[in-house]
Amino acid sequence: MSAAQTLQVPGYQVVQYIGSGARSSIWQIKDRQTGEFLSLKRVIRRHNSDIRFLQQAENEYEVGVCLEHPSLRKVLRIRRIKRWLTLKEIHLFMEYCPGTSIQEVRPPDVRDVLGIFHKVAEAMAYMNSKGFVHADMKPNNIIVNTDGTVKVIDLGQSCPIGTLKQRIQGTPDFIAPEQVHRLPIDSRTDVYNFGATLYWTLTGHAIPTVMPKQKATHLKSDMNVIPPENFNSQVTPSLSKLVTDCVEMNPGRRPESMAAVAARLNLISHTASRQLDKVQNKQ
Repeated sequence: MSAAQTLQVPGYQVVQYIGSGARSSIWQIKDRQTGEFLSLKRVIRRHNSDIRFLQQAENEYEVGVCLEHPSLRKVLRIRRIKRWLTLKEIHLFMEYCPGTSIQEVRPPDVRDVLGIFHKVAEAMAYMNSKGFVHADMKPNNIIVNTDGTVKVIDLGQSCPIGTLKQRIQGTPDFIAPEQVHRLPIDSRTDVYNFGATLYWTLTGHAIPTVMPKQKATHLKSDMNVIPPENFNSQVTPSLSKLVTDCVEMNPGRRPESMAAVAARLNLISHTASRQLDKVQNKQ
């Protein structure tokens, strides 16, 4: 795809096309004056029903500009393009985050997973402390660079804590029950999405959710989560317990906050490191 022929951004050089989603595409661009690289999300309204995609871009901007955390992709500014007084296109300028998603490359070493997800947990705890829920944590929204930098991306479905959404929003295999049943969502929703994402990263399997990716009807007896330690021998009982606690169907039985999850992950990580040191010293 020729970037120069498909997109023009005043003041910027379009470097490359990165990927696409529903009515949106992501590009790497370069500021012609400063030389700074950025990511640009381009959202196009092709039909009247596409207004919701523009609204998600507006939402990502409104939430993103309120946040400043090293593991959250920065949202910088927005450009609205109108034709005949109708909003037709949005350009969202964001921090450029090189690397690959967890979806693309699943870390094989549990110690690496612990390091990555501790940073993610801290970023989400920070979001919650500012009054927002990410509401769409999944492997594709965690970017890991070769230098170890971790970035949580995509705030399109983020919202203030306590929001009651008008329609179901979330990603099958990672969506919390309260999102499917359209109940108010809070930080414990992030705990569930996070736990489902960590489960998949550790095992390569998705947990049974109320809205699975593969269309099927689950009975309550089918909703039991197999502990991740059953799939991966590197997973300790304490880590396995944390993950299954996070994906409890009842929000009241989950860890109370992402801050609590981050604290437990930190302890698990230190314990795992000490155990590894003992094994290496014996060799």
